[in-house]
Amino acid sequence: MNQVEALEEQLKTEKLRVERRDAILRLSKNPDFRKLIIEDFCRNECARYVHESGDPSLTAEQRADALNIAQAAGHLKRFLNVNITMGDVAERTVMDLDQAIEEARASEGQEEID
Repeated sequence: MNQVEALEEQLKTEKLRVERRDAILRLSKNPDFRKLIIEDFCRNECARYVHESGDPSLTAEQRADALNIAQAAGHLKRFLNVNITMGDVAERTVMDLDQAIEEARASEGQEEID
């Protein structure tokens, strides 16, 4: 793989990160997502599971399962936030990659002339 191809592959990856970030931002504005996932699941259901995780009438396995489910909200929020951050960084990287690709193409063209 030559330099231009490698840069183009990296550019493709960075653009996918920007697309994922944009999808998450659109999703976060969706009222159904906010109600079902953020409010009902991340807040209400996970709080209920936290309470269950400390319930001595449940078995140790049931309490551990409840705690694991309760932590799911944190994992989801972290996943979304990490992907937003990666998309922000990727957006800044795309312009640099476009320029690097142009320079690499010019350099390869010059090498062919020589």
